[in-house]
Amino acid sequence: MFSFRPQKCVVAFLLVCTLCASATAKVEAVKGKRYTLSKNHGPWMIMAAAITGVPAARRTKGMSAWEAADQLVYELRLKGIPAYTLFMDRQMGAVKEFSGGAGQQNDKKFIARHEAIAVLAGNFESRDDPQARAILDFLKQKFEPTFAKNKDSGAIFSRTPGQPNALGGAHLTPNPLMPASELKHRTVDPLIQKLNAGEEYSLTKNKGKYSLRVATFRGNSIIQVDNKVSEKASSHFNRFFGSNLDESGNKAWELCQALRSASKYGYPQNYEAYLFHDRYESYVTIGSFASENDPGIVELARMFRGKPTMHQGQERERAEVFSIPRQVPIGSSPEKFWMFDLMPKLTRVP
Repeated sequence: MFSFRPQKCVVAFLLVCTLCASATAKVEAVKGKRYTLSKNHGPWMIMAAAITGVPAARRTKGMSAWEAADQLVYELRLKGIPAYTLFMDRQMGAVKEFSGGAGQQNDKKFIARHEAIAVLAGNFESRDDPQARAILDFLKQKFEPTFAKNKDSGAIFSRTPGQPNALGGAHLTPNPLMPASELKHRTVDPLIQKLNAGEEYSLTKNKGKYSLRVATFRGNSIIQVDNKVSEKASSHFNRFFGSNLDESGNKAWELCQALRSASKYGYPQNYEAYLFHDRYESYVTIGSFASENDPGIVELARMFRGKPTMHQGQERERAEVFSIPRQVPIGSSPEKFWMFDLMPKLTRVP
């Protein structure tokens, strides 16, 4: 016998999840197999229910809490929804309590969270994922586990007013097994997704874990000598941003293309360049590295970082410049040129 509790705010588990397969992909469903939550699921999921065992004095025949949790996971997987179990220990809390005329303080303990088996479902890139909302509505309004209809299952349901179904209290939540810093990194901003979706050399397509950021564009931070503007980049940015960010997005795109064709302009090689658009800036990176300790990173950073120069008796750093063409005849101006960041920065691939 067990108690089946949809999640309420007073007992809500703060769950933080990591990325996994889409609910639309083929989902394994094996009767009797336990699917345990790991930090590689999510990053956003649906807290479907918390299932607790009933004290021995009240226990009768029926399923155990673990049997019910595994059955619920199995039935969700049969619907094509990846689901997992997570055992949650009882968690104690404490508050300060004042007593006596002298204002003596004592810690009063309480149960902040009961021991339970949590059932989590789905793997979503963000809490705004349309698929997450559709599945959540389905679980809250239409889905009913088979044992919920069987009186012999031993289930005791905590029904929420206005939410008559067994999973009526389901809600979106992040995964407890992933650090908040990683959750932030893996959670995808829908606007950022849109900005980078159409880019051929988007940093999101980089096969490595790291790349070296060599040029950052904010507003009119790059210099263009002629008036040529990429129609592709311009139309892409006009849908999202104002003129300053339109301009920076255009220039970042053009520099990325130029670096990938650098040998055509007199440089010794082409560069593996990537482009990324953020809410407030666009930037270009070079290289693909599996580890932040790759020795190639230092060599590449040395190539693109600012170089020391003397100005009015003081040593300063001068930014490296990429021009088209590389060798500009005396008395002429380059078609275009860009200035790199003074100090390249290692960047994690989104």
